[in-house]
Amino acid sequence: MNHTLEDFPLTLAAGITFTVLMGLGSLLFFVMTRRKQLRQKAFIRYLEGSLEASIRSQEAEAQRIAADLHEDIGSLLSATRMSFSLVTRYLDNCPESLQSAEQTKRLLEEAVKNVRRITKEIQPPALEKLGLVIVLQELVEKLQQSHPDVCIELECRGEEHRLDRSIEFTLFRVAQELLQNSLKHAEASRIEVLLLYQPKRVFFTLSDNGMGFDWSKVQQQTTPMGLKNIESRLNVVGGDVVFETSPGQGTHTVVDIPLHTS
Repeated sequence: MNHTLEDFPLTLAAGITFTVLMGLGSLLFFVMTRRKQLRQKAFIRYLEGSLEASIRSQEAEAQRIAADLHEDIGSLLSATRMSFSLVTRYLDNCPESLQSAEQTKRLLEEAVKNVRRITKEIQPPALEKLGLVIVLQELVEKLQQSHPDVCIELECRGEEHRLDRSIEFTLFRVAQELLQNSLKHAEASRIEVLLLYQPKRVFFTLSDNGMGFDWSKVQQQTTPMGLKNIESRLNVVGGDVVFETSPGQGTHTVVDIPLHTS
């Protein structure tokens, strides 16, 4: 088909119109994609904020439960055990009565022991009185006794000093979570834990020779709650965590918390 000069303005206009429409389409696509990304980021921030708020609420509730267990249930069980010891003095020498009394006494002692154990796990009294290092040493010793086939080593470096209560409590909870992960899921035979004090920050690292995992795949999971809880706990105190791992190569975890000194 032959085009005359009179057709040129129409062709030019059509080309310009097509180019403008293509540009508007690209711009519209960009705007829609950007809005979708912003909505996703806003939703993620909402979830993270909700999780952090939930963790604060959980910690407050845990402290209340620990206090109730210690002051109410623990005291009541201790008083019941003492009262029962007095009652047994008036029992006859019937073997059945003595056996029943002895069994009841053992149950009461077991209940008192369990309440004390649960209270310590929820809110270790030594954490408030003696500090993070002592509590971590007790935690490692306890885990070493219950897992004698695993070598667990704890090292503390730097000038040890008391940290803000919320930081010490967060580090204790994170240490619990990481150690349990290494023992239960990684099937590690050796775990090395380091607590490093510096003037303006504190580091906590844990290295194991376990199974490791694919971090990229874990991030794609909808609810990697264990690791997400660690991140959210640290966000509350302004800290960060980095996981260095790969399948079959163990895991090295670094926790970094800045200290706000006056």
